[in-house]
Formats: sequence, structure tokens, C-alpha cells
Amino acid sequence: MIVKRRNPPRILRQVRALKSRIPSHHPQFTEISQNETRRSSGFKGEESLDYFFTDLASEKDYFIYHDLRLPLNNTFFQMDTLIMTRRFLLIIEVKNMAGTLYFDPVFEQLIRTLNGREEGFLDPIAQVRRQKKQLTRWMDLHQLPPIPIEFMVAISNPSTIIRTEPGNFAVPQRVAHIHQVPERIQTIRSTCSEEKMTLAELKKIGHYLIKYHTPSEINILKMYQITEDDLITGVHCPSCRAIPMNRTNGTWRCPSCGCKSKNAHVQALHDYFLLISPAITNEEFRKWTHLKSSKTAYKLLQNMNLPVSGNNRCRLYHQPTGFDK
Repeated sequence: MIVKRRNPPRILRQVRALKSRIPSHHPQFTEISQNETRRSSGFKGEESLDYFFTDLASEKDYFIYHDLRLPLNNTFFQMDTLIMTRRFLLIIEVKNMAGTLYFDPVFEQLIRTLNGREEGFLDPIAQVRRQKKQLTRWMDLHQLPPIPIEFMVAISNPSTIIRTEPGNFAVPQRVAHIHQVPERIQTIRSTCSEEKMTLAELKKIGHYLIKYHTPSEINILKMYQITEDDLITGVHCPSCRAIPMNRTNGTWRCPSCGCKSKNAHVQALHDYFLLISPAITNEEFRKWTHLKSSKTAYKLLQNMNLPVSGNNRCRLYHQPTGFDK
């Protein structure tokens, strides 16, 4: 069963929000756009794995956790997917890369050839092997029962060609196209035939995984050295994406395409939470959405049932619980 589902990473949502709120002529726009494309591609690759987990997710012997980020030694380590059984744990690192991938065993480097151009990357086998060591240390730290930990790299693009040196058996053992993952899991299951822990012990590990999972928090404006003054404020049109919409007679209206919306301000508020602060005042909400009426802003904020702190002018409306889900 799927215990922790896969959601768009907060950093991806932040980059998307930022891209939509800076002008195309901004010096950082191209870099932000490329980052958004790269992260979207990576997330799409991870999502493609879920299709091949359809049968696996329905089995009671498998517990699947997506997008885990755990603290260890004053830092964090991340895993795309962790599969838990009573016989073994399996870490899967997903790569969505086109072209020809050559795994260099000498320098532990991945060389990608695409459109006649070579580009070097960290060897994902070494990357996921390190995740195994980190997970082992993390489990030891929390005095969790030992269990064999396997790892593999899944290539999500079916047209990608995988190559390595003759005799380098680590690559065919650890790397597979994404459609081969269920078969690889069955192979590991047949090899690890002995159950190493009880269901209660397995659930205890799962409890610790959820308890200590820590979503990444990044100041996206600082990351790109962008100020709040660089951002385009207002409410986006949900139809044509023009900005800003106008609020008249209890409805948002787009001056560009004529679209009407009752709740277009919700996405605008989410952009604020992602880009500026996890909390907002009535005045800040009015400035961000181009509202003139404090009463209208109060009504819209109240109707969203957001967590609230403070009173009167000091009242803060916080991003909703589970915002990153």
C-alpha cells in the first residue's frame, strides 16, 4: 500500500509561482524557466513510476513511501521512493534523462550524450548507494531493527539507451528502465526469502519515517536574489493567465478575456505563501490582490478557513495545514 503519496515538491511549486510573477525580460527569467523545466521533468519521471506500482500498491506486504527527507547529522538526505517489506527495504532513485547514458565505473560518473553533446553527472548508483548508508545510520540512530537494504536506479524515459563497460555488472544489477522495476522487485524478493522483522516492527519504522520527514524550506527570492518589488502582484486569470483580474460585484473578472471567477484569489494567496511568507495580514492581502476594501479582504480570508493568530490589525492568516500536500 502507498503510505506516503507523491506530491509536487514545494521547490517546484515555488519556481512555478516565481516564473508566473516576474516579467519575461527580467535578467533571471531564463534561468528560472530552465529550472522549472528541469524540475517538472524530474517530477514527471517520478510520477511515471507510480503506474508500474499499481499492482504492488494493492498488496498488503508492501509499504510505499514517496519523497522522504530525513534529518541526519545536522543535515538531511532524500529518497525518491522507499519500499518496505518484512524481508528487505528498497530505495529507488528515479532519473528522467533522454539520450544515451554511459555509466563510467572508473570515475563513478554518468556521461549523457544528447544531440551530439556530452554532459557529465554524478553517478546515480553512487548517489543511491550513499542513501543506503545514510538510511542505515538513521535507523541505527533511532534504534530501529536491522533489515537488508537494497537500492536501484530507475530510468523513466523508455527511449533512453543505457551503456557501460563490458564486465561492469553493477550497472545491469542496479539500473533498469522504469517498466522493469516490478520484475526487479520480485527478483529481490526471491533472493531475500527470509522475513527479518514482524509487521509491528515494520510499522514502527514507518511511524518514524513519517514523524521525522521534513519538507524542504527554501527562500526562493533569496535564492535568485530577487526582491518583492520585482514581483508582479495581482490575481491571475485562471483561463488566459493574464494579470491582474478586477474584483467587482463579488466576482473576479479578467479584462483580457472576460473570464469570471469566484475564487481566483486562492491561487494568488498560495503564490504569496510560496514566495514571500507563510502568513499574511489583511493589508498585505489587499496589496497583493489589488483589493481596495478591507471588509472584502476580511470576508475572502475568513471564507478560506485558514489558521489564524493575533487580533484586529495584528491578525495573521497562516498557510493551511497540509499546504505542501
